[in-house]
Amino acid sequence: MITIFLTFLKIGFLGFGGGYAMLSLIFQESETLGMTVQQFADLNALDGLIPGPIAINSATYLGQLYGGFWTALAATAAVCVPSLVFVPLYMHFEQRINDNWFLTAILDGIKPASAGLILAVALSLMLLTVFGINGLGAWRSAHLDWSSLLVLGVVFFLDAKYHVNPVWLILLAGVIGAVVYYL
Repeated sequence: MITIFLTFLKIGFLGFGGGYAMLSLIFQESETLGMTVQQFADLNALDGLIPGPIAINSATYLGQLYGGFWTALAATAAVCVPSLVFVPLYMHFEQRINDNWFLTAILDGIKPASAGLILAVALSLMLLTVFGINGLGAWRSAHLDWSSLLVLGVVFFLDAKYHVNPVWLILLAGVIGAVVYYL
């Protein structure tokens, strides 16, 4: 329980750029705890359906997975601590922070890095689900999962062309997955 608490305390303090930008850090730290890429993909799918921030959902999921209710509670509390510390500090010094050109420049530089982290996690999940590999170095053992590629293509098309609500896309992908894999 202590290990997961400290892991999510670190994620809470170091995770920057919002929940999806934190996914890369959550994924890396979760791997050290023993989480598989498939379990992480399940977590990511569940996060689309379960309300709440991804960091809290991840902490609760991993805590429950590896230690039960009390570990889930400890991990969830740990990931919330930084917000409980930094938000009041920010509110107190908000005007000085907003007027500081150096800090503003740093934050502007972090935005593209956050987008890159989100893209890296998306690529990792796509490689696992569509090609069955854990990284770009494993191309020799890749095998194409046509049904996953079909779901990816349909969801991408519906989002790009018709701007379908992501909740509907997740539900559609779940239905297609249930039909393909269980019937």
